[in-house]
Amino acid sequence: MKLIKYILFIIILIISAVFIMQLDAMNILSDGSKTMIKIPYLTSAVGFDNGLLAWQAIILSLSIGVFIGFIIALIQIISQKAEIISLKSSLRKINDELDSLRNQTLDDDIELVDDENIDDEI
Repeated sequence: MKLIKYILFIIILIISAVFIMQLDAMNILSDGSKTMIKIPYLTSAVGFDNGLLAWQAIILSLSIGVFIGFIIALIQIISQKAEIISLKSSLRKINDELDSLRNQTLDDDIELVDDENIDDEI
């Protein structure tokens, strides 16, 4: 199953690379220059005054999205681990309480009454 998943990821990666290459080839202006995309807060940095090429902007946005996704997944994994540890602790306490209740002796003062005697009294 893992092999199929890895093969599928590689196929998607190859298809994405071909798509980005075709996108870059198609986005040529009439004067022969390539389309530049300006990204807020990045165009003020040195070297990005004119913006980024289309394929660079796509790769940058996808990379940022993957990075944010990893951070969100990491936070969820940590919170789930904390919840599991808490539940295991609670389960351990309840098991200890149950074991202590099982080990208690029954009082011999309990009087058992047969059902036949109850029917006769009614």
